Amino acid sequence: MPDLDLPPHFRFGVATSAFQIEGAWNDDGKGPSIWDTFGHTPGKVRDDIPGDVACDSYHRYGDDIALMSSLGLDTYRMSLSWSRLIPEGVGRPNPAGLDYYDRVIDGLLEAGIDPNVTLYHWDLPQALEDKGGWANRDVADWFAEYAALAFDRYGDRVRRWATLNEPISLWIGYGVGFFAPGHRDAIAGRQAMHNAMRAHGRGVQAFRAAGSPGEIGIVLDIWKREPATQSPEDIALAHQGEDDGFRFFLDALRGGGYSDRLRHRLEAEGTLPDIRPEDQALIEEPIDYLGLNVYSRVVVNSKTNDPDVWAQSDPQPGGNFLDNGLEYYPRAVFEALEMVRDDYGWTGPTYITENGMIDGPSAAENPLEDDERIRYVRGFLEWISEAIRAGHDVRGYYLWSLMDNYEWSAGFSAKFGIAALDPVTLDRLPKKSALWYRDLISDHRAKRAVSEGVTSNV
Repeated sequence: MPDLDLPPHFRFGVATSAFQIEGAWNDDGKGPSIWDTFGHTPGKVRDDIPGDVACDSYHRYGDDIALMSSLGLDTYRMSLSWSRLIPEGVGRPNPAGLDYYDRVIDGLLEAGIDPNVTLYHWDLPQALEDKGGWANRDVADWFAEYAALAFDRYGDRVRRWATLNEPISLWIGYGVGFFAPGHRDAIAGRQAMHNAMRAHGRGVQAFRAAGSPGEIGIVLDIWKREPATQSPEDIALAHQGEDDGFRFFLDALRGGGYSDRLRHRLEAEGTLPDIRPEDQALIEEPIDYLGLNVYSRVVVNSKTNDPDVWAQSDPQPGGNFLDNGLEYYPRAVFEALEMVRDDYGWTGPTYITENGMIDGPSAAENPLEDDERIRYVRGFLEWISEAIRAGHDVRGYYLWSLMDNYEWSAGFSAKFGIAALDPVTLDRLPKKSALWYRDLISDHRAKRAVSEGVTSNV
């Protein structure tokens, strides 16, 4: 097992998203998002509980910042609510929404925590969905307008931006219907995925035009497929799973366009999106960093695969499984970093923008005792350390998540936080993992101070 030996400049943080924590779904001029609509539709979310309140961070952001400050975090990855800033998606901004994020960003900076802001984390304004949403090619123009507003308002204080978080969510929302907006249309799903990459390019262009200091990138989730056997059927299934997931976006971003293998299959299915000659250059707008969300791998077996089920995960013989049923495979982060370098030539700065685990059944007895999460996170950090020794430019790690929050279609049943959320008072209660993470960061800061002291004396 590799040792934990991270460089002094390495930064530690946590991540959340606006819809999952803010609540205040229609307060102070905010417009509805597709997730507000989805959550208010019976049968779409566990226990039919919408995200109207979530963690109430719209009113309790000060508590969130105080918690992060107590942990000694270097950075906080957050997202903006598009419909809080522009209720109709385009047109007149909402002053109260603009002011809210001013307060959050300023509060973070006052606490010595650098904000890392994602423009889109799944909550499209419903007004834009009513115009076709991500399946409408005009979405790239809508996104560019929104991005320009954000850069103009906050670019003097935010130094790290991401255009999109996990655009595969658009396939789940438009193609198979498990996420908002709940469509089951493969043609719309593929078009939404392609349009997301065009919107990403327009967002990067808007960032460059704003002339803001700092850097911009994109966040992709990497679930590498491992064939259960070396049979042609298992290997083909692994290729298909990766093509439908992260390779769709990496091929467009770094591979010169969608692969022939993917194009041929989508053409045969009749789901190849509308791709125009100018699209590829737009998608390839240079980025400053790559964000990777890595949780584990997916082992695929053609004999047990059910094409009507969106995600397949078959146990690897002899696998090491967590209490929550997920395979504990921390080497996944090393393999993801190797893949983006070897297959796509990415050698630039990289951040592990999400990594974490859901509480298992044992947490029901004592939700603050989460030793397994400590083992999980440390294992991934050890493999990040190994990747850095192997030459990868990994500059930071964001643990998902700060606190138990509204986990999309799972509602409040899936708990990823290093702090528990009291269901009545909404108080944030640090778990054992939060205190462990605090001590880890403190030790690293001491190492950083020594390093900086040595450098200053050279």
